[in-house]
Amino acid sequence: MMRTLIKTEGLSKTYIKTGSGIHVFKDINLSISIGEIVVLIGPSGSGKSTLLNILGTLDTDYSGNLSIDDENISSTTNLAYLRASKLGFIFQFHHLLPEFTIIENLQIPRLITGYMNNENEIIDLLSYVGLEKRKHHYPDEISGGERQRVAVIRALINNPLLILADEPTGNLDRENSQLLLNLIYDLKDKYKQSFLIATHDHSITKIADRILYLNDGKIKEGT
Repeated sequence: MMRTLIKTEGLSKTYIKTGSGIHVFKDINLSISIGEIVVLIGPSGSGKSTLLNILGTLDTDYSGNLSIDDENISSTTNLAYLRASKLGFIFQFHHLLPEFTIIENLQIPRLITGYMNNENEIIDLLSYVGLEKRKHHYPDEISGGERQRVAVIRALINNPLLILADEPTGNLDRENSQLLLNLIYDLKDKYKQSFLIATHDHSITKIADRILYLNDGKIKEGT
């Protein structure tokens, strides 16, 4: 049986505005297993980012159950540690810290979890994406595509069970988008890394093992 990394049961999100509730989604049941790329497709405003924030434990204002690696997060006392040690994040914008070099940006997630920083291991990862010569550069000294590749390595740095990616190609041109998708697929193949990618870009589905469609507050599985 495949190891389940994330599972939701009856997951619902409602915003309360002017005394009435607006349902973002209702009764979402999904699971993601080890070593698969799941692409979550939906139009802008459908709730993709909200769902990723909940799955990433960044938003805890919801109803229903969420388990990460068979641990119900409602009983977790240290969400920050669980998030840092078991999940990785890639955003549409890289969010690298401009005052730190590339290698320093990659060392910071390790410091948060208390892991020892192994500079050689970080350099190996940079070499894997062709950026070892950029390690002492600052983010504004490298291209947008290079910054996003660094963001992918940052998401990997603590060996997460699952990487959550929110519109990772949304700020890239076609060439760099394809390079990033190739990298994600290679990481799945080499490291058995699992991904949940939220996007409105249907071209990303070509690397997917499974496709989920979010619309009108409901999820359905597609091909």
